Amino acid sequence: MEFACITTTTDYGHSDAFASVLNAQLKYIFPQVTIIEVSHNIRKYDIRQAAYILRSSYRFFPMATLHLLDVSSSRYAAPDHLFFEFNGHFFVVPDNGVASLITLGAPAVYYRVPEGGGVNGGSFRMLTEVLPSLAGLRAASNPHEALGEPASDVFMHLVPTPFVRDNILQAQVVHVDGYENLITNIDQPLFKRFLDPGDGWQLLLKKTFSDAEAVRKLSNSVDDVEPGAVACYFGFDNMLHLGIRCGKAASLLGMKVDDALFIEKWSRSSH
Repeated sequence: MEFACITTTTDYGHSDAFASVLNAQLKYIFPQVTIIEVSHNIRKYDIRQAAYILRSSYRFFPMATLHLLDVSSSRYAAPDHLFFEFNGHFFVVPDNGVASLITLGAPAVYYRVPEGGGVNGGSFRMLTEVLPSLAGLRAASNPHEALGEPASDVFMHLVPTPFVRDNILQAQVVHVDGYENLITNIDQPLFKRFLDPGDGWQLLLKKTFSDAEAVRKLSNSVDDVEPGAVACYFGFDNMLHLGIRCGKAASLLGMKVDDALFIEKWSRSSH
């Protein structure tokens, strides 16, 4: 199997040698392949943040890129690692539910990465077990040759999904970025399906916005509004974002990951 490039997403940070050792070993195993760091600054054990970061970025890489994600959940000790293909890309992730958060529950065929018998690295399993096994993928024409039969008992997380009740679309915040913009789980196709042509709408946070404060139009970006104003727009990830120009939306609006938000619609002909 040939990889267009290899990306790395971890919670290793940069204060220790873990990230540099990972990149060095990848370059040793795949000397002709470009290694690109997506992020090594994922919050420790935060698989939801890791999944969002990789899910929102992988499609910008060439097809047949291999994406390595190594963030363990604090709930599960030393999980196995999984290999799977999704939308023309390859992924290696721990078997702790992060795979389902990357695919948003879409079907995929998973393979367990066998123990590779690499160098002695203590608890650094990516170095001791995963990378040696990945070396065997270079000569294989398909995953079966190097990884065996598909896994049947992969751990899955429940994926937060927006739902509609009457004229209300209820969703939630799934990520807060470094600028404290709020990223929701409403994608552009869902937003368009929810609204009929000519409908009016307003976005409410925790149902605490007054009518005077509600957001009632889409912007192209946070730069389209006046400083201090709230902007609602679709980001590069095709998800609905909420930001404050020159401000921190999460702090100023009192919002965090998992908090609810609502889009209320009405027919303009009835108002």
